[in-house]
Amino acid sequence: METENRDKPRRVALTVLAALLVAAAALGTALSLGGGVSAVSRSREGVEDNCQLIQTLRYARCGHEVVRRLQVDPEYKGCTLAQMQQAYPEWDITSFSPAEIEMSRTLQIFCPEHLVVLPDGAGVLGVYENKYGDGYALRTQLDIPLTDLPESVRESVHLGVGFSDEGEIESWLETLES
Repeated sequence: METENRDKPRRVALTVLAALLVAAAALGTALSLGGGVSAVSRSREGVEDNCQLIQTLRYARCGHEVVRRLQVDPEYKGCTLAQMQQAYPEWDITSFSPAEIEMSRTLQIFCPEHLVVLPDGAGVLGVYENKYGDGYALRTQLDIPLTDLPESVRESVHLGVGFSDEGEIESWLETLES
């Protein structure tokens, strides 16, 4: 009997601990349900008409970020999260619901706010701009061969040098000539 009395506080403590663990697990499950719809079943839901696509583009070369809101193309109506991930393999889908999909991507270029000087395939410099968010388009050919630049500048120009406006480019080119 005395042994039972000594073990009783231990059994009570173990019972309380077990109850706390069960409650914590239940709370975690309730939080993950997000209003009664599990993440698994939600990922099986399909894209609705007029679904908004929110794309965040991060530009590694300048550190800027652009967010664009688009209407999802009607061909994706009914697509699940997995199907959208296949359709946009270069994007990280950060949020998915039938009415709104958020995704992000980091690009190793300058954002549309910059003009970029870099060589073309033949090694001739040009001024490029990021018109569409994910690539450069030639704005002006400079007719300066990369080989005419000082050795110390060639590598950075080969990767592209960003400028705010044409005046900055002209000033930069003048410093290279002197």
